[in-house]
Amino acid sequence: MADQAEKLRQMAAGKTVPASPHKSRVITVTSGKGGTGKSNLAVNLALALAVRGKRVIIFDADFGTANVDIILGMVHGYDLHHVIKGETELSSIIVAGPLGVRVVPGGGGFLELGELDAARRRRLLDQLLQLEKECDYVLVDTGAGLSRTVVAFLAAADDMLLVTTPEPTAVADAYRLAKVAATCRLHSVIKLVVNQASVREGHEVARRFGMVTEKYLNLPVDFLGAIPQDHFVTLAVKKQEPFLLAYPHSPAAAGLRTIAQNLDSGERPQQGGMGGFYRRLSKILGRN
Repeated sequence: MADQAEKLRQMAAGKTVPASPHKSRVITVTSGKGGTGKSNLAVNLALALAVRGKRVIIFDADFGTANVDIILGMVHGYDLHHVIKGETELSSIIVAGPLGVRVVPGGGGFLELGELDAARRRRLLDQLLQLEKECDYVLVDTGAGLSRTVVAFLAAADDMLLVTTPEPTAVADAYRLAKVAATCRLHSVIKLVVNQASVREGHEVARRFGMVTEKYLNLPVDFLGAIPQDHFVTLAVKKQEPFLLAYPHSPAAAGLRTIAQNLDSGERPQQGGMGGFYRRLSKILGRN
C-alpha cells in the first residue's frame, strides 16, 4: 500500500503538459458508495454550468453502472474503447446533449490507456487536446467506491468532488475515500456535496465531516451545497430528463444552481487540463 501511495503521489505531481492557451478544468465526481445520486448530480451540474455560459463535457467513466446516457435519454454505439482500438475518432463518439453539453461514453476504454504504444498514445492525446479547445469544464463521472481505477481518476483530475448523503454508511464510505486522497496527497482540499438533505442538514453533515477530515487527515473540505429530497427528481428520472430542465423551479434545481455557482466562482487549483489528466491517468493505469 505504501508503494502504491508513493506512485500515486508521483503521478499526481506530474504537471508537464503541452503548452496551450486554454486548459479546461477537470473534475472527478465520485462517491464512497452507490446510491448517492452521483451520476444524476454530475449531469445536472453540467447543465447548470452551461446555463452560466460554460462549455462542458461529461466523461462517463462509471464502467459498472454507467447511466449518464439514461438520465439524458441518449443512445450511443461507440465509446472510448473503439477510439483506442483505432476503429473511430474521438469526435465521432461524442453525443450531443441539451444546452450544448456533450457526453463522451467511456466504456472500458480508460482501462486500456496504459497499454497503448507511443503512436496511439500521441494520437489520442492530440484528439483530447483538440477537444479541450472547445470546453471549460470536464466532469468525469467515476464509479463509486475505492477501486484502483477510481483512485486513478482522483489522482489525475484537477478537482475532487465528493458526493454523499446524510446516511451514516454513506458518510463513512465518503470518509474512506477522503482518507485515500489525503494519504496519497492527491488533493489539498476536496469539494463536498450532500445529496438528499435540506440546506440545514447538509451544512451540519459538512461541518462534522470537515472537522474529522481536518483533524485526522489535515484535509479541508469546501462545502458546495446540498440538494434536498425532492419528488421532482424521481419524476425526472422516470421521464429520462434532467431535473434541472424538466422541473427548473423545483427545490432540487435551486440547490443545484447554488452548487454550480459556488463551484464556478470558488478558488481554482492549478489546472493541468486534458493533457495533464490524460498523462497522469495513463501512467497510473500503466503496467509500470
